Amino acid sequence: MSKSTESFYLRLKEQLDNSTKWPSNYKFKFILKSNSKDQKKLIEIFKNLKTKIYTNHSSTKKFTSFTILVELNSSDHVIQIYKLASEIDGIISL
Repeated sequence: MSKSTESFYLRLKEQLDNSTKWPSNYKFKFILKSNSKDQKKLIEIFKNLKTKIYTNHSSTKKFTSFTILVELNSSDHVIQIYKLASEIDGIISL
């Protein structure tokens, strides 16, 4: 992991710990190409968690946005999910 990526996750952890009482609901937002087989990989990350998943297609139908609401126990769990998602080719995390 690069120093800038590591630094980003450290700042995110600090911000989450300062602004959130755990356990807490957290909203993830991701964008993938609509024809991507990687959409299943994204959903798989959340398979053992109680989630609400909402999808929306872009006006051209080329991209699909995912809004995923999930209750997590810590900022470390949020970061773990972002790291897993970052391994999916072409994913955009918002």
